Amino acid sequence: MFFPEGTFTRTPGLLKFHAGAFVTAARAGCPVVPAIVRGTRHVLSPTGGLPRPGRIVIRLLPAIQAAPDSPDSASMSLRDRAREVILTELGEPDLSLAEPKDEAA
Repeated sequence: MFFPEGTFTRTPGLLKFHAGAFVTAARAGCPVVPAIVRGTRHVLSPTGGLPRPGRIVIRLLPAIQAAPDSPDSASMSLRDRAREVILTELGEPDLSLAEPKDEAA
């Protein structure tokens, strides 16, 4: 299991995805199963500390297979497709629009 944002914030929305998990999946020829995790902002503080009582719901989405391109272009395509599916299903803002684009992240 990978969390491609690498962190979460108090502000609802989806941050940019780092490429590591998608490079690994594309090179191994493994599909990626996107997931939506809800409730973590209430239960877990982004500054650390003990979790609060609450409910966390995980929803698994259909698997996405890497395209048969070169591993590098396939991983970026896989990352972008997974992020788009999650962003659509999540219904929260795209926080990457305010961040500088970094394809190598």
